[in-house]
Amino acid sequence: MKTKPMAALSAALLTFTSMGTLAAHAATSENYTVQPGDTLYKIAVQEGVSLSDLEAANPQLSDFASIFPGELIHLPASTVPTSAPAPATAPSPSAASTPAAVYTVQSGDTLYKIATAAGVTLSALEAVNPQISNFTSIYPGETVYLPAGASVSTASSTTSATTAVTIPSTAATATAVTAVSSTSAKAAAIIATAKSLLGVPYLWGGNTPAGFDCSGFVQYVFAKNGITLPRESHDQATVGTPVAESDLQPGDLLFFSNTDADASLYANHVTHVGIYIGNGAMIESSSSHNGEGVVIIQNVFANPYYVSHYYGARNVM
Repeated sequence: MKTKPMAALSAALLTFTSMGTLAAHAATSENYTVQPGDTLYKIAVQEGVSLSDLEAANPQLSDFASIFPGELIHLPASTVPTSAPAPATAPSPSAASTPAAVYTVQSGDTLYKIATAAGVTLSALEAVNPQISNFTSIYPGETVYLPAGASVSTASSTTSATTAVTIPSTAATATAVTAVSSTSAKAAAIIATAKSLLGVPYLWGGNTPAGFDCSGFVQYVFAKNGITLPRESHDQATVGTPVAESDLQPGDLLFFSNTDADASLYANHVTHVGIYIGNGAMIESSSSHNGEGVVIIQNVFANPYYVSHYYGARNVM
């Protein structure tokens, strides 16, 4: 159900009562009331806006993967009024959502402080950091991507592999950062693609946005970013290079064994896969809870189920 600005609230409620549904909505300053079963992805598709724009319009949400019935969601100003819902089109990535450099979080930092120091908006900074599950909680040593347009300067001494840059700081000394590597940029793009599919339902054998199983989801996301993977999770677990749990990076694949009755058919018994997104979390297409589909799982390595079935991780980039 939609809510209008306060001045028009009574009229909107009367219209809803008499008509049963709202035929049109305003292009600006509009809110949406979360209904049971909603996700940000579903709301974005319904409203014809990109997931990143919807997230940027809602900085009050501490966890984009967890919204609740009755909660108010702000719709972006780009929402177009229509007399009937228009078919949703897939959002195209913009230059503003492409990482340009990385910054290592220091003690006392917040995303707001980092955005101010880098001369970018908070929403632009959040848009290039989909691996951060809670924008209000970042930790020293954590990697934060800086968007294109951040105020950075190339240092005089660099190596052939990376380019050192600095961002302006309100402190007396500037903080050194290193330019994002092609691998880190690819990982950020992969995670952004994966998160854009949050809420897509689980479908056994599925490998399209109409529905995914776990390995179909992973194959689709990586294919969208130029990386070809085998179709089945037990085969995906044989490509790339192994990664120790202590060395996991966003974009690595997490594999799990013996999660279903077919495990014995495969030499490695791998039957499930997800994409690591940082901070102990992964994104997967889950058959649990009546096929909830693409979801983010927090604290994977503190979850007894995932720990007991963990097979290992691979870097395939």
